[in-house]
Parts: sequence; C-alpha cells; structure tokens
Amino acid sequence: MVGDYFFGKPASIAEKILFIKRDVRLADYKEYLTDIKEFGQVWQGFTGILRGEKVTVIATGIGPGLVGDATYAIDKPGALCLYSGTCGGLSNNLEIGDYFLANQAICADGYSLLFGQDIFTVVNSDKMLFHSVKSSFNQLAIPFAVGLTFTTSSVVRENDLDFWELVSPKCQIIEMGCASFYVAALRSQKRAVAYFWVTDLPTRGKSFFDTPSAEDIEIKQRRYEQAVSIDIEILSRI
Repeated sequence: MVGDYFFGKPASIAEKILFIKRDVRLADYKEYLTDIKEFGQVWQGFTGILRGEKVTVIATGIGPGLVGDATYAIDKPGALCLYSGTCGGLSNNLEIGDYFLANQAICADGYSLLFGQDIFTVVNSDKMLFHSVKSSFNQLAIPFAVGLTFTTSSVVRENDLDFWELVSPKCQIIEMGCASFYVAALRSQKRAVAYFWVTDLPTRGKSFFDTPSAEDIEIKQRRYEQAVSIDIEILSRI
C-alpha cells in the first residue's frame, strides 16, 4: 500500500536502484537505458535495461526526510541502493568538483532520530557494497576521497558561526541526505552507499552564498555534465 501510494507501480522497481536529487535530470539518465517503464506519484522514476540488467533510477528531492522516506518506502529487501548527490567540502584536501565516497555519516539530520539513532551518532554504509563502489571508482580512474560526512537538515544554519561548533573536525564533507539514506536502508533491509561531488567549500570562503569565480563555474559545469555518465558506469559495475 505504501509503495503503491508513493511510486504508483512499485512492482516495477529493480533490485539495483540509483537515487538522485532532482527529477529534472531523469531525462539525462534515460538516454543510457532501453525498455524504459516510468512510474511515480510522490517520487518520480523509471526502470529500464542497462547493459542487459534491470535497474531503477528515482529522484528523491532534496532534504533528509525526502531522501530517507523515498528509500524506506520501497519494499525491496536486499536491494542495492546508491545515492548520488552533491556536498560541501570541509577537508582542505577537497576542491570543487572532487568526488567523495561516504563510508560513515553523522546523524545531525533529525530524520534518523525517528529510527532510534541518537543525535550526532555515526551510521555506516553497507560494507560489501562500499568496497564494490570504491573498486568501481578505481576502475574508472576517477580520483576520490573516502571518509565521514556530516548530514544536516539546514542550509541556513551553515551561515552561523556557532553551527560549525557542532560539526566534528573529523567530517570531510557536509550534505543533506547520507545519514537518513543509510538509516532508512538499514531498517528496510537494503544495502546502501552514497557518494557526492563537491559544489562548494563552506568553511573556506566558497559557500553557495558566495559568488563563484569563473574558474569554479567552469569546473562545476564540467562536473555536472559528467555526473550522469559516471553514475551510470558505477551503477553498471556494482
């Protein structure tokens, strides 16, 4: 009943699922698949054939509640779930356009509390799927970093100095979906891994509130154009 309401045709959802942020990008992913069957009421998506294998792409929208609920609502125990998103880079080793693979996330999202997680505790990715995605990045020769992310539910608070007192210095990125994605997948018996590319550097004078340089705009546009093909390659390898 839940799946019927939110997805319209949940039976068509595959055992391999890619979750993306924005529904306007769904058309870009369709170019790589055949035999496409669309579905969706609250969350839009489609299932198709990628290199002989059935896969699904779903647009969650932005924010921990949407990401978590979209994941949790799917009745597919054992499904392999990828989340492809964007983030702010906190580590000095990260620059705009870099990829980051999150093996752990700090629960500062609010959503994860509904599943019994204490605030600021750590939730893990699926270990086997993490190694598979990591291997895929290596095969594609795409540089990436690995580590801990801080999942927040507020972009506005990032502009306040006292907000950053809550963020562990161990966190290498900040974003709005990873912890909720991991908790929702874990509680619905799915295997999940999230990865991100860096769009801004909020602690280094290049937040999304700041005017980007011409160079940064060029880097972001190039990464935006490459992101779909990279997602497709990773999805086909796991």
